[in-house]
Amino acid sequence: MTEQDAKTPFRVLFVCTGNTCRSPMAEGLLKKLLNDRSGEIPWISVASAGTMGLAGRPATPLAVEVAAEYGIDIGEHRSQAATPALLDQMDLVLTMADEHHDFCRGMGVPTERLYMLRAFPKHPAGLSQFVIPDPIGGEREQYQQTFFLIEEALLRSLPEILRRATERRRGEPSTD
Repeated sequence: MTEQDAKTPFRVLFVCTGNTCRSPMAEGLLKKLLNDRSGEIPWISVASAGTMGLAGRPATPLAVEVAAEYGIDIGEHRSQAATPALLDQMDLVLTMADEHHDFCRGMGVPTERLYMLRAFPKHPAGLSQFVIPDPIGGEREQYQQTFFLIEEALLRSLPEILRRATERRRGEPSTD
């Protein structure tokens, strides 16, 4: 690892289908958790993208409303596509469903950087059991359930994300 690599933020990307529900909620929640934990952490960068290739679309109104209930503002979110160039820049790619995981693998994301959010930091067999359901077109309750699944996974995963980011910042090799 070069000195420049150690100065570059540790980059986390959440991936779902349209980048209008699950991944924007996950992005907003991780940013909030990082900010609440120790103020803004400039050495961790958080983003989200979708496999459908949509760009410039806002988060769905219910995603915005449910996130806002927990002090998270995703009202300015605009979707972006999970392109090979974007994926290649990331240190950690966390997907919402097995099809997103497969998509990212097909785009060349190495196994050591690619995980299902609810399975992270492990690579278990049977990824379908770790899917966070897509609430698109559903009622508020579905969006809330999706948010709770994301929150549960991120609260459990936060120490490992911080560990990896700290190792990267110090220039230490990751012990995946």
